[in-house]
Amino acid sequence: MHKVIISLTLASCLFQINAQELSMEKLQLVAKNVDAQDNIITATGDVVAYSPTYYLSANKLIYNKDKEILELFDNVLIIKDNNIQTQSNYAYVDMKNDIINQDPAFLMDNSSNIWSNSKEANKDKEIITLENSILSSCDCIDPIWSIRSSSSDYDTEAMWINTYNPRLYIKDVPVFYLPYFGFPTDTTRRTGLLLPTIGYGKSEGFLYSQPIFIAPADNYDIELIPQIRTNRGYGSYVNFRYADSPDSILKIKTGYFKEFDSYMKDEKLENSEHYGFNIDYERKNIFATQKEHQDGIFSSIKYLNDIEYVTLEQGEDDFSTDKKVESKLNYFYNTPNYYGGAYGKYYIDTSKNTNKNTLQELPQIQLHSYNKELFLENLIYSIDAKAQNFTRREGLNAKIYDINIPISYTKNILDDYMYLGVENRTVLTQYDYSNSIYKNLNYDDGTLIQNRTSFIVGSDLLRPYEDYIHTINLNASYEIPKNLKEHGDLYNITVKNDNPRKYSELNVFPTLQDNKVINLNLNQSLYDKESLKQFINHKMSQSIMYDTLDNPKLQDFSNYVKLNHEYGSISGKVVYNMDDNKIVEGSFDGSLSYEDFTLSAGYYYTKKTDNEFNTRDDLESYRVSTSYRLAKDYSIKYYENYDLQEKIRNRQGIGLNIDDSCWNLDLRVEREITPRSRYIEGTNRYGSEDQTILYAVLMLKPIGGLRQKYKVKEND
Repeated sequence: MHKVIISLTLASCLFQINAQELSMEKLQLVAKNVDAQDNIITATGDVVAYSPTYYLSANKLIYNKDKEILELFDNVLIIKDNNIQTQSNYAYVDMKNDIINQDPAFLMDNSSNIWSNSKEANKDKEIITLENSILSSCDCIDPIWSIRSSSSDYDTEAMWINTYNPRLYIKDVPVFYLPYFGFPTDTTRRTGLLLPTIGYGKSEGFLYSQPIFIAPADNYDIELIPQIRTNRGYGSYVNFRYADSPDSILKIKTGYFKEFDSYMKDEKLENSEHYGFNIDYERKNIFATQKEHQDGIFSSIKYLNDIEYVTLEQGEDDFSTDKKVESKLNYFYNTPNYYGGAYGKYYIDTSKNTNKNTLQELPQIQLHSYNKELFLENLIYSIDAKAQNFTRREGLNAKIYDINIPISYTKNILDDYMYLGVENRTVLTQYDYSNSIYKNLNYDDGTLIQNRTSFIVGSDLLRPYEDYIHTINLNASYEIPKNLKEHGDLYNITVKNDNPRKYSELNVFPTLQDNKVINLNLNQSLYDKESLKQFINHKMSQSIMYDTLDNPKLQDFSNYVKLNHEYGSISGKVVYNMDDNKIVEGSFDGSLSYEDFTLSAGYYYTKKTDNEFNTRDDLESYRVSTSYRLAKDYSIKYYENYDLQEKIRNRQGIGLNIDDSCWNLDLRVEREITPRSRYIEGTNRYGSEDQTILYAVLMLKPIGGLRQKYKVKEND
């Protein structure tokens, strides 16, 4: 009996002096002063109330327990589902029917950082209606941008805001008006409008392109991208994505653009219509159901009637300008013992007005048997068979059938410090020719049976030190080919360059040569002992070729070094041809990231010589890309690609990026060479256009933004 009296006395003191907490079925209440009369509870002084759904605070609270209705006065704070936060002077909360009325109201969505300040806010279940509201995601006191509307509504379940009569303000200046604007407050994939592109060019006029994203289901979506260029024409592109299984993805892109007759004539374009399509499909485990069996298909099929189909596509600022557009269709089936595959390649050379003489590979079939032991341990063999069909409408075609049977034996000696090996590889190749462009030339189908014997000696060593690990691989091989049978026309074997027509037509087909060769290789690396991260890699190789008189000639000496450091990496390669006494290939690549500065640079060089073993062309180019962060939200960048051989700057640009917490502005001025479907007089090839373009992308986080493209200068 004494314990009950003490507990009641203690509870009374807490109620009167400090704070009171009432336990109810749905609501917990803490306040300095609480008065309960019948079903009405009145609390004042630092009132805090909370439930599994709500957190509320105010100077005063009146609660009707029967109706589950709350009224809150002065400094009202309501947090719903630990996400949506509102502040007001007064609030009416119907917890049973999920209705809230507030005025004036400040609403904050913590997940998107969007806030709204409105004259009045009314919540009915998942819909919040706001009257005379201002919303933004910037600083509440002085926002850089804001949207002011006569009314708006926020669907807290769909995470979507609709605004009516919205005006976009930059600071206090109105810059844009729409009768309606809606946007999501999360990153859920949904149907809607994507970033539009607005642009201008002197010859093309005004450009407007508006992507429309449609997401009817979780496993597929469609993107429509209509565009109009007021002086040039109009068209549309479509992207379709579909996942028909967990192991597959299908992507289809197609488009069409119609030129105005006046623009086509002024620009001397070949076609008035530009169209094409891309079909990319990947799928694994189609027929393979057994354990350790895999199969899959990969296809990338591309077609376009001219290069304008690529350059007209919006949103592709970094489009590829490779001369050849490649299509692929590959299928493979793999088991622990066997591998089979079927491949096809088709090329469209966009620099030509016809592809009748472009060589295609349709198809290639490969069957392979993995290494198996033959009688003795370490005596292994494998079998590889290929069938290739090289075809074109104009020019020599060839069907090539190839069977390759290598047998090898290796043995470790000197306590495994060294290994010796020998390999005998027998290759049977058949060539079936057709369709020569020279009608007076007759080609004899070729047969080549070659035996290639290789002797190998090498060593793989590893040594740990106190702070690092050193690995080194030394390898030397001597390869002796022997033609057992030579029949018909074979490039550089039975047909030499004293027959230039045949020699020129045959050199595009792969043919085994019969030159003896010695290869010497060194590969060494240093690794951090704790992290096992490689920080130095060094490779050297020297080839020695035997000419037709069986005289050895030192050929390519290659030296490659790569250094990985804390701030990036540096690598360089030099190939010096001993017979030509000159550097025939060189490259450099480097990357650096230090504090606010980043740099990426590269250089590539090859030299063509009269050496019969050198198949390189004259090429020389460099690239550089760098950026520097000026301040917390400001950075600048510069990039350039330059062809030193052709003395052409393919791309050059400078940019400024401002990345604030609530907005982003990316400005870029770029000079680039863009291919056109316009004939170069006196040739059957297309020309190009030198353009200077101003790009501007403005993003108001997270509601969206605008992409602008302005052609400052256009030259042929």
